[in-house]
Amino acid sequence: MLIWVITALGIFWLALIRQLGAQWTIYEEYNYGWAVPFLCLYLAWQHVHVSDGRSRTKEFSPPSCALYVVLTFCALLYVPTRFFHEANPIWRLTSLLWALEVVGMTLIFLHLIPGTSRVKSSTFKIQYSPLIFPIGFFLVSVPWPSGLETFLVQKLTGLDIFATVGLLSMIGVPALQHGNVIEVATGMVGIDEACSGIRSFQATMMMGLFFGDLYRLQAMYRVATVVIGFGLAFTFNLMRTTLLTWVAAKQSPTAVASWHDPAGVTILLACFVSLWLVCLWLGKKRGYRSQEYARQPVSAIGDKNLEARPPAVVFLRIQAQFITVRRWAIVLLAWFILVELGMELWFRLHENSMLSQPWSVNLVAAGSGLTKGEVPAEISAQFRYDEGFQAAGNDASGNFWQAYYFRWLPSRSLKSRVASQLAKTHGPEKCLPRIGMPMKSDLGVITVSVGKRQFALRQYVFQAGDRDLYVFYGLYEDPTGSSVLANRRQRTTGRLAAALAGSRNIGQRFLEMAVVGPETSEAAQIALREEFKKLLVSP
Repeated sequence: MLIWVITALGIFWLALIRQLGAQWTIYEEYNYGWAVPFLCLYLAWQHVHVSDGRSRTKEFSPPSCALYVVLTFCALLYVPTRFFHEANPIWRLTSLLWALEVVGMTLIFLHLIPGTSRVKSSTFKIQYSPLIFPIGFFLVSVPWPSGLETFLVQKLTGLDIFATVGLLSMIGVPALQHGNVIEVATGMVGIDEACSGIRSFQATMMMGLFFGDLYRLQAMYRVATVVIGFGLAFTFNLMRTTLLTWVAAKQSPTAVASWHDPAGVTILLACFVSLWLVCLWLGKKRGYRSQEYARQPVSAIGDKNLEARPPAVVFLRIQAQFITVRRWAIVLLAWFILVELGMELWFRLHENSMLSQPWSVNLVAAGSGLTKGEVPAEISAQFRYDEGFQAAGNDASGNFWQAYYFRWLPSRSLKSRVASQLAKTHGPEKCLPRIGMPMKSDLGVITVSVGKRQFALRQYVFQAGDRDLYVFYGLYEDPTGSSVLANRRQRTTGRLAAALAGSRNIGQRFLEMAVVGPETSEAAQIALREEFKKLLVSP
């Protein structure tokens, strides 16, 4: 019976970990997720290890029908969750729902198995109840809702930069804040989200919860470890930001690169060690349940009748329950296979019917005035494209242009699909304000004609110092070509539409052109049309 339960639950867990694993790899702040499954197993082993391991079958009461109802609901909910997640592999909602469904099914099966929870003895709690936390602990590896994460990142980054500027002023280093950039005497220093404290906070929260359960801290002290972890993460990141900015002020902003990663690793380790020492101190201060107590013989705990052989009728009921659980496990396994096959059939049929409409960009075409260059490492890390380049230079009218072109080939792996979907979340309306260029207006979508091909672009105006920066941005999926902007899946309706359209592994292109010099948005559009005729290659 147990082999069927392990197989059914195991295949759900492996599928979930595979999907989340792509996000753990892409998102640096969730790299710690790879350690969470092993930590869950270790906590579960600790709880089983401290028990005496003997079977308790003194009394048996059949499970409630409500458990089967909840199990059925989780299995049915898996269908839309899996379907919509396939087209939106970075959607935080489906990631969370999927994790909750698998965790819920696991806990229900543990409750249904005879000899795990339906024993009317308080001493048996070490058999089932403590496993709730190790299994639920997996949820800390699920990416947070985008709205909450963005809010915290913005607030913590602003607070971090504000405090850094204050500390630098206290030690005699003049500094000014411009959005997420700190200006010092030698130049500008960009403060990315990794220095805001939010990424360390997510990892330290995970470690705080882990240590709290490992040392059997009371609920109040477990909450305290999370709060203390947050304070430690922010404090150490503030030290890191101050150090890097001080290095930039004393040497140059380029010198920060050699200090960035060593300082980050050192401070992260210091944060974790500090949090571990705090949890260890709390465990010793309050005293946690000793393993010796849990290992005492049952008779020493107080119930000497637990070893009594169960009556024949109870034994038959237990056997019947074993058979029921096995049947449910087999049905759940068959359901998983059916859902996966149906989903794969749906997307493959739609992908085979999609035809690409190729086009390309020649940024160094004759007469363009642009010079091709390397894409900055931080931009490459964000977009993870297959092909990409940038160019910058002045046109015949003296306007300064900067252009980016990225290409993603049709996805052949889950990781590449996550990378292409992640690129849809980036855009000038989000990225430029973070580096001190506030958006003044969104002028909507314009259309530029190049030969027989139409190109749709969204036009923005940003404040770059005392001048206006005009940005023309387009993201295009291969089947729809350049005349239709891609579904960036920023809202629920867009994500649902992508799944219903069978959009999963299709290729896409990114084009962004920014210009400084034109006096009005209309003048910028005229300059863009002239430049487009030189740059775009359309069959």
